[in-house]
Amino acid sequence: MKEKLRRGMFMPLVASALGLIAFFRMPGSENVRAVQMLALIAVGMGLGVALAHIKILLGMKSDQ
Repeated sequence: MKEKLRRGMFMPLVASALGLIAFFRMPGSENVRAVQMLALIAVGMGLGVALAHIKILLGMKSDQ
């Protein structure tokens, strides 16, 4: 179960990093547009999923 959770945590982190890199590569990132807001929301969702996996993993360690 722990290995499955670790694998599930890796992909959201990678997706978030790629999304953040894409955001910073967009021209005009100082003036945020609607498309850029969606990219940042997607990055936040990926980080949220990864943090939820970390919380579950830490909760499993404390139960043992």
